[in-house]
Amino acid sequence: MLKLETTIIDNLEIRYAKSAGNFSENILLLSPLPESIRAFEPIWDKLAAMANVIAIDLPGFGKSQSRAELLAPIALSAFVIKAIAHFNWESAHIAGPDVGSSVALFIAQYHPEKIKSAIIGSAACVFPIQADGILTDMIMEPTLDGLKKLGSKAIISGALANMTQYQLPADVREDYMNSYEDGRFWDTMLFLKKLPHDLPKLDLREIRIPVQIIWGKDDPLAILKNGEVLHEQLPKNKFSILNSGHYAWEDTHSEYADILINWVSGGYRDI
Repeated sequence: MLKLETTIIDNLEIRYAKSAGNFSENILLLSPLPESIRAFEPIWDKLAAMANVIAIDLPGFGKSQSRAELLAPIALSAFVIKAIAHFNWESAHIAGPDVGSSVALFIAQYHPEKIKSAIIGSAACVFPIQADGILTDMIMEPTLDGLKKLGSKAIISGALANMTQYQLPADVREDYMNSYEDGRFWDTMLFLKKLPHDLPKLDLREIRIPVQIIWGKDDPLAILKNGEVLHEQLPKNKFSILNSGHYAWEDTHSEYADILINWVSGGYRDI
């Protein structure tokens, strides 16, 4: 299981978990929204048995500190490069479901020498924006007034209700809820508002890093169309569709872990 720790990266206190063995492959897991690195607990032991694994709460997400200027895909991609150096890794496989997907793609575009592959999915990460439900409002509405009337706790609880196959432990749910108290949830909206600005700068057809795309076929927020566009445009990719909604890494965690393990174990070299 995850041993939660903190470290200082780029003058910010960052929460992370680490499992280090004598493995040739490194996997860096990026926290999803509205969750934290504890979302990876169902797959952690499987991954830690075959690779060196680190999970980080991205700045402003989970329980990591942040600065406003970091809450954008391109800015966070530069931060993750600093995190890789901080942990003394020369390179890594970047696994970034949800908000980590656009971050991982920009790393693949701007810093291909630092990663072996990207594992992405369950995100509005192509342009024009492909989203549905409340995620569309989070990205496209000019203000947060309507969302704030609903309240952050109600929004997070409603989002997590999309998880139907995995029984989320009470302490993990509490971690998610506590991570976004005191206005932190609304701060994360800065990242989503930056998507229409940053994503047009993503040139998918020029990315040469192998990419594993994993999507829940019934994702009601970051709709499957995102995965289809990625599959069509990324030169080197594999597209896997799971029988889940948005939270594929938890709801279908066994299948998700198997795909990731097969990929990191050598599948990425065959693309």
